[in-house]
Amino acid sequence: MASSLSTLQQHLLCPICLEIFTDPVLLSCGHSFCRTCLQQSWTQSPGRECPVCRRRSSKELPAPDRALRNTCESYLQQQKKEEGSRSQGVQCSLHSEKLSMFCVDDEKLVCVQCVTEDHQNHSFCSISKAADSRKETLQTHLQTLEKKLDIFKNVKDRSDRVAAHIKSQFLQTEERIKQEFEKLHQFLRTEEQNRISALRNEEAEKSQKIKNIIKDLENQIKEISTRIRESEDKIKDEALLLQDFKRAIQRAQYTVPDPKPDSVPLIDVAKHLRNLSYSLWRRMKFCCPYYPVVLDPNTANSSLSISADLSSVSISENHQLPDNPERMSSYNGVLGSEGFSSGTHSWVVEVGGREDWVVVAEESVNRKEKIVAIPKNGFYCIQRCNNVIAAGISYSDQKIIAEPTVKRISVILNWETGQVTFSNFDTKATLHTFTNPFRKKMYPYFYNNSINPLKIQPIQTSITNKI
Repeated sequence: MASSLSTLQQHLLCPICLEIFTDPVLLSCGHSFCRTCLQQSWTQSPGRECPVCRRRSSKELPAPDRALRNTCESYLQQQKKEEGSRSQGVQCSLHSEKLSMFCVDDEKLVCVQCVTEDHQNHSFCSISKAADSRKETLQTHLQTLEKKLDIFKNVKDRSDRVAAHIKSQFLQTEERIKQEFEKLHQFLRTEEQNRISALRNEEAEKSQKIKNIIKDLENQIKEISTRIRESEDKIKDEALLLQDFKRAIQRAQYTVPDPKPDSVPLIDVAKHLRNLSYSLWRRMKFCCPYYPVVLDPNTANSSLSISADLSSVSISENHQLPDNPERMSSYNGVLGSEGFSSGTHSWVVEVGGREDWVVVAEESVNRKEKIVAIPKNGFYCIQRCNNVIAAGISYSDQKIIAEPTVKRISVILNWETGQVTFSNFDTKATLHTFTNPFRKKMYPYFYNNSINPLKIQPIQTSITNKI
């Protein structure tokens, strides 16, 4: 009976709190949750999605799952009956009398007849006194186990959010790919399917990895929860604790290493969208926009909005994004998708009347803490501030280089000579040149605190076939 109840219990656990359902509700997708758990989940992630399958619910107030509620109530009543039976006391297997004392010498429960026959001259104490010290030991392990459970739950929550973001990335990137291919008409249908297939394979691979992680976390959480319930049952039943103390301690000592979050990389959106039109244009031999720099949305601050073609950035409302290691968290910046560790590279940015714009940054620049944008910290930048254009030189020095009439900035990076040159693209006048030996990969970096976007300018290209 106990085994069947244990099996039944696995089907009566809420997927969110992992406890017996309380006031269960049923979603249209067929998954059930505690009403309070579901409401808290929907508060944290608007959209009324099922926390298990991510299917959107059409109802703001899900219907109560009465059948499941009745099953849970019956199960809990049966548990209470079994606990009542156990609390009535355990009988001696030799004499069929109630076990009423604890033999300190032999560390076992005994009845009155056992004392006179096999435990003469031994020390005895009450069951309650013997159980007290053991309760303290088990309670210590129980607290450690509960902390471990919290760690696993927190990591699972983060993993769930990463999984949802990967799915969102997949859907958004798929839509963008479809739009690009639609512009190129029938000839590009085959290419479209090839690109989407590559994206789908990556999404499937990374989603499978995160699903495997989540599944393992769920298994570990279930195991820890089971051990916690077993330990709590032992603590409640003193006789059962003393009879099975060694095994109880073994079950309460769970040495599986704590999980580490964010071990699965996000979808490399830039790989799928990088110069997409240009690569297709090489096949069709007609002009398409080519951007020498495309932005990497995986590095963008959560308050920024990146255009669909990854060529412009502006500030917007805060987005719910995973705090992955490559993301700029402390300032409104985004990196280009490609870094440079050799050669000469150039690009043009339309800045208009905005402040704080064109920057080049080292790969290892601090992305999580606010720092001054100067070469010592890995930034090579110019900016419009207080109605002048200045270059950041040091903590205490800014070089004023021009009046704020520049509309487009040309950036030339020469890695071998360690130079970054900023020029007025329209007048060709040099604004400022930073000279500093580069030892690390350098990335285009863009800071924008305005709703008006910074735009990377496309360049005109042509194809010359040579024999």
